[in-house]
Amino acid sequence: MLRKKIISIIGVTLLGLILLLYVITNFILIGSFDKLEEQGAFMNTERARDALSSDIARLHIAVGDWAPWDDTYNFIIDANKQYIESNFGTSTMSNLKVNFVLFYNISGHLVYGTGLDLKTGEKIPIPTIFMPEISPDSILLDHRSLESSLSGIMIIPEGPILISSNPIITSDHKGPIRGTLIMGSFLDIEELSRITHLSLSFKEIDGENTSNNWPDIQKLSKEKPILIQPLNNDIIAGYIQLDDIEGKPSLVLKAQMPRGIHKQGLNTMWYQMISIVISGLVFGLVTLFLLEKNVLSRLAFLSSNVSAIGTSGNHSLRVSLQGDDELSRLASTINGMLGELEKAEEDNKKQLFLKEIYHRVKNNLQIIISLLNLQSQKTMDKNVIGVLKDSQNRIRSMALIHERLYRSKDLSGINISDYIHDLANNIFNSYGINPGRINLKIDIQDRLMNLDSATPCGLIITELVSNSLKHAFPNGKKGELIIKLISDSDNNFTLIVKDNGIGFPKHLDFRSTDTLGMQLVNELVNQLKGSIELDKNNGTEFKIKFKEKM
Repeated sequence: MLRKKIISIIGVTLLGLILLLYVITNFILIGSFDKLEEQGAFMNTERARDALSSDIARLHIAVGDWAPWDDTYNFIIDANKQYIESNFGTSTMSNLKVNFVLFYNISGHLVYGTGLDLKTGEKIPIPTIFMPEISPDSILLDHRSLESSLSGIMIIPEGPILISSNPIITSDHKGPIRGTLIMGSFLDIEELSRITHLSLSFKEIDGENTSNNWPDIQKLSKEKPILIQPLNNDIIAGYIQLDDIEGKPSLVLKAQMPRGIHKQGLNTMWYQMISIVISGLVFGLVTLFLLEKNVLSRLAFLSSNVSAIGTSGNHSLRVSLQGDDELSRLASTINGMLGELEKAEEDNKKQLFLKEIYHRVKNNLQIIISLLNLQSQKTMDKNVIGVLKDSQNRIRSMALIHERLYRSKDLSGINISDYIHDLANNIFNSYGINPGRINLKIDIQDRLMNLDSATPCGLIITELVSNSLKHAFPNGKKGELIIKLISDSDNNFTLIVKDNGIGFPKHLDFRSTDTLGMQLVNELVNQLKGSIELDKNNGTEFKIKFKEKM
């Protein structure tokens, strides 16, 4: 039984440690990898925006070269075809990478316009929004100085375009302004993806429709124009909000990238967890081996020797256990006890013999209590400390009986009232309970109870009082705990342990709980051949009825 408990404790401890390390590793390691991945995605999204800005700048430079030129300045007046044939043929527009060129006079009337499909080299119609004229109030024609220019993105029915507009002036940059030269190219997302080596797409900002398709872009604003959002375990996306030529949000550019860093983080985490599990298993096996060799096997040998001596009834036999530790000293103590028993038998001093047994048992139990206390000081695990404290209280309840029998003149039984008073006070002291917070009331008549009934009765009280102190009065709650023992002339007893705390959990069946304490209570009641009832009204009240064993 002890071997199984130790294996269970080590197993549960290792499992808890592995789960804790998993949570910490997942939070720190994966979080760091994801932050690094997000930074990379942010830079790639900015790179896509910079590539688009570079295309707009290219248009701006081209228009800035052609608009301030005497030939262009004269063309607005005479509209001679030679100017167009010489300067804006298919090859020129391909080199400039523009889809259309538009010349407007000062009144906003289209003097000449041409369009080109850069992929096929064929002429295309001019977007209808630019024909046959533009209002003089249009931002594209609003050139208030000779050096003014305008470049950016514009949304038209045919799709988003990159556009640049410059006033038409003379080669020496003099006026008056005669018109406006506009060059534009359609947003070629495939070419932009090829240049940036990113998977790019875009959506026009058209209110609710865009939000439904890409719900994440609702988080975009002028203050936060870039958003990084993982789409799944394989893809991360970067969204960037782009303004149009008027400075209004008009386009959202989306860049998708593989989550290589995230996957590497997951692989690293799993490699680390596997190594921790393997190390934990090795540590557990080594620990079990050392415990088995140095403690459990020796304890089992000691137990079997003591059992054999007890079965034989020959107190001249001795326990043989090599070593220089607590177990070997316990063996020596047992041998000493056996020697005293043998001497008592020889001298026919039964009274002294029995008292010596109680004294030795009490001392041995005190040794075990001390060992448990030392063990609790070597661990930081609150669960283990709690288990050790509960074990100390159980052993102390038995030790108290043997101490009272040792000091008693009548070995047929102990004063149950004095015993329970001392037992309850010891439990209160072990948990450091302030009497002003939890009021202890004990109602028990003075009478003797034999060892066979007093021992399980004391253990039951130990478990129930400990449970009340641990669970019934949380967070410094004040209350009252009552212990009452009623008996009649036929040696029928009714033990009541009651508190006015928060109450026993409604969903929990005390007869089939996994807790060791309640299992022990039920087993001890069965040992007394008694019955147990639980009243959950106004706190918790256990009522146990049994007949004293004779």
